[in-house]
This record gives sequence, C-alpha cells and structure tokens, in this order.
Amino acid sequence: MARSKAGSPRAGRGWTQDLSTLSGVAAALSLALVVVAGVLLLLNLLRLAETRRLADVTVSVLDGARSLASDIIDAETGQRGYLLTGEAHYLRPYLDATARVWTDFAALEQRVVVAAQRERLKRLRPLVESKLAELAQTVELRARSFDEALAVVRTDEGQRLADEIRAALGEFERVARQLLLERNLNVEHAARTATLLAVGCGSLAFVSAALGVFGVLRRRDERQMVERNLRLEQEVEERTAALEEANAELEAFAATISHDLRAPIRAVGGYVEALLEDMGDALDEDGRDHLLRIGAAAERMDALIGDILAYSRLARQQLSLGRVALDAVVDAALNAHHEAAVAKGARITVVRPMPVVQAHAGALEAAVGNLVSNALKFTRPGEAPVVLIQAEPRDGGLVRLWVEDRGIGIPPPDEDRIFRPFERLHGREAYPGTGVGLSIVRRVAERLGGGCGVTTTPSGSRFWIDLRAAANQAGGGGTARLGMPDGGAPVSGSAASPPSPRVA
Repeated sequence: MARSKAGSPRAGRGWTQDLSTLSGVAAALSLALVVVAGVLLLLNLLRLAETRRLADVTVSVLDGARSLASDIIDAETGQRGYLLTGEAHYLRPYLDATARVWTDFAALEQRVVVAAQRERLKRLRPLVESKLAELAQTVELRARSFDEALAVVRTDEGQRLADEIRAALGEFERVARQLLLERNLNVEHAARTATLLAVGCGSLAFVSAALGVFGVLRRRDERQMVERNLRLEQEVEERTAALEEANAELEAFAATISHDLRAPIRAVGGYVEALLEDMGDALDEDGRDHLLRIGAAAERMDALIGDILAYSRLARQQLSLGRVALDAVVDAALNAHHEAAVAKGARITVVRPMPVVQAHAGALEAAVGNLVSNALKFTRPGEAPVVLIQAEPRDGGLVRLWVEDRGIGIPPPDEDRIFRPFERLHGREAYPGTGVGLSIVRRVAERLGGGCGVTTTPSGSRFWIDLRAAANQAGGGGTARLGMPDGGAPVSGSAASPPSPRVA
C-alpha cells in the first residue's frame, strides 16, 4: 500500500510532464507553421506588388504606342495640308509631330521590358524612319514643284509604309493589351492567394491560442488580417476605378481623333465642291477630273475613319445580350440597303420564320447589314444580285444564319484573310469599300459568343454567322414573301419561285 501510494504521485507527475511536453511540441509546431505561413504571405504580397507594377508598366507602354501613332498621323496631316495648299503655315503640325516622334519612340523603348515587344520596336524603327524620310521628301519637292511632289505621292510608297506602320503598331498594341489582361488576372489571383494565406495565418493563430501559448499574438494577427483584407479590397476598388477611367479616356480619345481627322478631310471636300461650283466652267476636263478624284478620295477617307471607329468601339463597348428575333434583324438590315437593292434590281429571298437568338440587336444588325451590302456589291458585271437569307439550328445550342449570293465568289485560300481589317481582293475602282466591313462581322460574332466564316460554291459565296440560340425556341419553318416598298426588287422570295435550291 505504501509503495502503491508512493508510486502514484510519480505516475501523475510523469503524465503531467508528458502533457506539458506534448503541449510544448504542439505550441512549437503551431508557431513554426505560423512563421512559415507568414513568410509565404509576405512573398505573395511582394509578388502582388510586382505584378501590379508590371500592369502599370503595360498601361504606360500602351499610352506610348498611342502617342507614337498620333505623332505619325499628325505628321501626315500637316504634310497633306502643305501639299494641297503650298502654304507654309500648314507645316506646323508636320514640324511639331516630327519633333516629337523620336522622343516618344525613345520613351516607349525605355518602358518596354518584354523581349518580343522590344524586337517588334526594332522592326518598327526602320519603317518610321522611311515614312519620315518620305514625308520630308514630298515636303521638299512641294517647295519646288507640286507635280514632283504629287509624282512621289502617286508611287503609293507612303501608303505602303503607313499600312505597315499601322499593322506593326496594331500587333504591338494587341500583344500589350494581352499582357495587360494577363497581368490584371495575375493581380486578382495574387490578391485571392494573399487573402487565403491571411485566413490560414489566422487559423493557425487560433490553434496556438487554443493551446494557451499565443493568445495575444492570435488577436494581433487577426487585426492585421482584417486590415490587410480591407487594404487589398480598397486597392482592388481603386484599380477597378482606374480601369473604368482609362476606358472613358479611350472613348474620349477616339472621339477626338475622329473629329481631328475628319475635319480636314471634310474641309477638302468642301473646297472641292466650292471650286467646282465657282470655277468649274473655267477648268478644263483634266482639272475637273482631278477635283472629282480629290473629292472621291476625301469621301473614302471619311468612310474609312467611320468604319475604323466602329470596329474599335466593338472591342470596348459593353454588349448587353438578350432575346433578339432574327426576323427583325434581317428586316432592319434590308431596309437600310433598300435603295441599293432597288437600284441594282436585286432579288432577295428570306426564309421565314427565323429563330430567336441570344445577342445584342444593334451589333447584330451591323454585322448582317455588312453581309447584305457585300452580297449586293460583289456581283458580275451586267448581272442583278440574287441573295438568299436563312437560318438553321446547329449542335451545341447554336443557330447559323446564312447570307448567300450568286456573285463573283472568293478563292478558298482567301476565305479567312478577307475577315482581317483592310484586306481587299479587288481594287476600289472595281468594287468600292473600306475593307473593314467583314472585320466588323467577325468582331461582332466573337463578342456574341459565336463565330463566322464563308464557303465558296460554283454559283457564288455563302457567308454564315453562328449565334447562341435563345431559351425556349419555338419550332416551325417555311418562307414568306414581301415586296420592296414603293416597287423595285423583292426582299423575299416564295417557295413557288426559289432563287436557290436551298429554299423548299
């Protein structure tokens, strides 16, 4: 009994000692885990700061690219004004722009850190040098002779260089925007990771406090975690506000550029009309022909600027999708091209009823209108346009809208190329246009979550747009026949007289 009573305290002290040791190990482990988690959180916050810095660098690169493009456009504007008038004060935009070009180019080179982008700038430099040399040459020749300067302009070397610079800057900005998107996603990912790590630190601190070792530290960490989350949320809100402000500035920039570019072009057109009205009888046939050519070129440039702005807005505009009836969209597109259809004696067949899709009505009308315009335009000489418009369901919850014609067709190797901006298969003299219409079709289709394309048949071309079908589609089919208002070509055929074997 004595030994038993004597051994009992030793057993109790041993269990207490084991429990103390276990608590100490647990506390030490918890402390170690807290330290590790804190280090990881710190590293992640550093990565978040670096990612945000890279995003800011990308924004500044985009601004620099736009400044460079603006300088080149200003230089061309001043050069053209001087070529047309011969008056020295028209050279002010040219001189100011050429003085800024290399300063902006050097600043852009300093901001770019991505090797591929730096390589693109290296390839851009000789193009800019050649373009400035071409502008300087024409200005110098204009001081001596208008005809000599005009001869250089007619070589189209300046246009070729401008197109190559535009394409190079477009690719540069596209890559920069992609980098900006990736880096913004990285910022969001880093912020989420930081939040998760902060929560983990709080959990480990809670475990330590439960063991009675790190109660005070746990409360301090929790306060720090709350403050950190609030700070991250505030930074995200500030970044979102900054991006919204940047988008608004881009819209204002596009409007300003539109006004600044269109104003001199419209002034040229106004002067041409005034000259023809006031001095047309005093000019010989060549003089009147030159004035008419200048006026036509001004109109083409004005239309091109409009199409470019429309194409640019589609990349930034918020498109609210809803239920859109294809019948209404097709009717709107046909009404917009009614005069052209009547003038050409077009026969247009629409297979009705058409399904309802999930889309944006205004954007879809623009896309369908471009397809209808091409179908009316690209016909063989002496033949009236024949157009078929119909829709059919596709797998995966899609609807395919077809716009078919019996026109000149498209070579299969060029079926994808024609959807790129400014790609033309024919000269403006044969088929007028800006070369942007099908690019707008592709951008609209992609923004609506679908796609587009074209297939060539022996009798013409079949353009298509894939759209997402709206929920609860109603069945049915058939054709409807409508007459063109005030006479002229029909806008829809009937089953009894189909213009295409596809109409039942």
